[in-house]
Amino acid sequence: MHNTPKQITDLDTLTARLREKTRHNDITIVAVCGFAGAGKTTLCRSILEALSDTAYHFECDRFSRYSFKEREKRIAEQIADIDTCADEENPRHWYDWNEIEKALDGLRKQRRFDFCRAWNPASGELNAHYALHLGEDEPDLVLCDGIFLLHEPVRDWFDATIYVDCPAPLRHSRGLQRAKDPERHAYMMHLERTYCEPYFREFSSCADDVYKSDASP
Repeated sequence: MHNTPKQITDLDTLTARLREKTRHNDITIVAVCGFAGAGKTTLCRSILEALSDTAYHFECDRFSRYSFKEREKRIAEQIADIDTCADEENPRHWYDWNEIEKALDGLRKQRRFDFCRAWNPASGELNAHYALHLGEDEPDLVLCDGIFLLHEPVRDWFDATIYVDCPAPLRHSRGLQRAKDPERHAYMMHLERTYCEPYFREFSSCADDVYKSDASP
């Protein structure tokens, strides 16, 4: 049985816990997960600022199975097929988990990875180069920023897991600001209700720490 996650509301306390973990490992990889708009990236940036000499940011969103156009096409083609639509529409299946595992393995073994088929946020294509090279011969902390990082075997890739808990109204406000298009925002809310909420009901208790985030968007 998994232990009850430790509730943390103070950034200094969380940073101190992470600093202590890095003292016992050559490379410490920590999952920072939670709903879209929960403040995962903001938290990572705050920790990076506090631990600027030893911390690195790993973005799971750069590892996509398909380009944006290809993903939308696959969803549209199967939208009428009850048996297969969920597999295409579920955001958990948009990630290229094999490549994420390979990149994390590269960090542990060679302290680096280079990925030449990364998601390009500007175009939605898979034509970007994404790389991360750690420092040499010193303890390093890698913050792995992504939504779905608590299910097996994914959570076993990490030395620790943090679930970022944020009130739903604040998440939704941030989501509307990002989407800009009300129809797109409504679709993202559909995805949250259909896939993300059941995921975190099942797996949030598997996190080692729960960081309560209520900062402004």
